[in-house]
Amino acid sequence: MDLTGKWRYRENYGYGTAEGEVVLKQEEEKLSGRIVFMDNTSEEDELMVQEFLIGEIEDRKVKLQAVEVDIIHANTVIEYKLDSWFGLLVDDCTVKGISVDLQGIEGSFVFERMI
Repeated sequence: MDLTGKWRYRENYGYGTAEGEVVLKQEEEKLSGRIVFMDNTSEEDELMVQEFLIGEIEDRKVKLQAVEVDIIHANTVIEYKLDSWFGLLVDDCTVKGISVDLQGIEGSFVFERMI
């Protein structure tokens, strides 16, 4: 299964939700790409984030880790902690799993292939 392409991203976590888009490139088992999303927290205004990713797929297990972050839009000064995603390819068009950032905040996410 080749994960190269665009994916819709949705996540629920302890402080809010995130929605956006993931672009992945797969070369053998190695993954790279970027994720751009709006982060909507219950305590703060909207935040638009872009993270650059590396990762791998082994069997149906998908691991992605952010290696760099850009804050595209924020109403306040923010220090954003890099995210990691650990998921399972449940079918050809869906990856579901958990995320965790460097602060230890966890969430559940889904990537859905965009056609």
